[in-house]
This record gives sequence, C-alpha cells and structure tokens, in this order.
Amino acid sequence: MSVTVKLRFLRHSARKLRPIVLLVRGKSLTDALNTTSVMPQHSAYDINKALKMAEAAAKQKQFDPAKMIVSAITATDGPKIRRQRPNARGRSNRYLKHLAHLVITVAETENETPKTKKKTSKAVKKEETE
Repeated sequence: MSVTVKLRFLRHSARKLRPIVLLVRGKSLTDALNTTSVMPQHSAYDINKALKMAEAAAKQKQFDPAKMIVSAITATDGPKIRRQRPNARGRSNRYLKHLAHLVITVAETENETPKTKKKTSKAVKKEETE
C-alpha cells in the first residue's frame, strides 16, 4: 500500500526543489528524513516537512514507517504571482514570484525473496545445444 502527500503553492521555484528531489527518490523514509534534515538549503526544509507529513499519514493508516520507501516524488511548477516594482522615469518593471507543487508517494517495501531472471529464448537455445 502507499500513502500520497501533497504540499501545494510552496513559495519556492520547482527548479530549486528538483535537485533535492533527485537525492531523496528511492530512499527509505527514515534515510530521506535524515538526509533532508541536515541539508542547508531552505527547499530541503520544505521536503523534510512533507516527508514528516507522509510518515504521520503512514502511522495513521497502521503502516510501519521503517519499512516505507519514497517511491515517487515530484516537484512541478505552480502558478506565478505577478508583482510590479517602481523604476526610473515613472515606469514600472514586472517580476514573477514562483510557486511549486510537491507530491510525495511512499510505499511499503515487499520483503519477498528476489525473483530469478527469466531466461530469454536465445539463452535457452544455447543451453540446449551445449
């Protein structure tokens, strides 16, 4: 089973979130929390906050957070806030404030025995000829 957590309208650009997202994707939930808690970037703080939300949601749904991994995490662009700043000669310059949406999905790991590789038809034919 999996748990999905969304943090929407973050006051960060998705571009600044994505390098940290790449570091966290595929790690266990506890490793991801430990990694983001010591990073100096402010965007790591927001990702850590979302991971804590995912951990709390997993506990609420009776999952073991120690067995959870970050199966999917995405940082997408949100709407842009448009502002104006006064400029010389009575003019104004427009600037944008970027927002982002962060979606995290954590899933339980299956501790089953690893499956053997399926042999291709070429490998089977080689074994038969030998």
